[in-house]
Amino acid sequence: MQVVIKMGWVWLLAGMLSMAVTTSAWAKNETVALIEHASQQVFETLREDAERTRNDSEFLYGVVEEIILPIIDFEGVSRLILARHWRSATPEQRERFVNAFRGMLVRTYTLQMADHLDKDIRVLSHRSHQDERMAQVATEIVMGQGQSNVSVIYSLRPVDGEWKVFDLTVEGLSLVGNFRTNFGAEIERQGLDRLIARLEQGDESLIEDATEAARQ
Repeated sequence: MQVVIKMGWVWLLAGMLSMAVTTSAWAKNETVALIEHASQQVFETLREDAERTRNDSEFLYGVVEEIILPIIDFEGVSRLILARHWRSATPEQRERFVNAFRGMLVRTYTLQMADHLDKDIRVLSHRSHQDERMAQVATEIVMGQGQSNVSVIYSLRPVDGEWKVFDLTVEGLSLVGNFRTNFGAEIERQGLDRLIARLEQGDESLIEDATEAARQ
């Protein structure tokens, strides 16, 4: 399960390349086909430049920073993870947490993208709420080599006219929910400022502890 969870964030970073779709586009019946087609185009491009992808970390970071991260609602993700602690946090604490958590995910998982260029994402279905305030795209990672495919459901909502990801569920496990549980316990033990400081310092054990807990 730990590998699956880690791959979930890797494929959040990689797969979201294909989902830069405006709100109005989601209303079209061809949405799933559009996403599936875009995914194939993106990964074909990555594979064509596989050597640079594997050997040039700055290239990978640049792709993530410029193309992928704008599609993720990191403030929304942070709000959900911190829950009641977000409400009591100061504006400065909120900003620091968003930036630190964002940076930690990028540092931890971006380089792993190069190890998964042989995988594919298959879009299975799309479901949106009647008020169009939330949508879910069900996908699976095609593992190959006799391994079972991995279910990944992206949860999105409109932010300033564009759909952005605020959670993903890997094999039934909400990653936001998992981080909320583990970070919440850390805040209770040492306080929000200490959690933020550890994230800013690049303490990867925070991410590792969260993924390890999901195995249990």
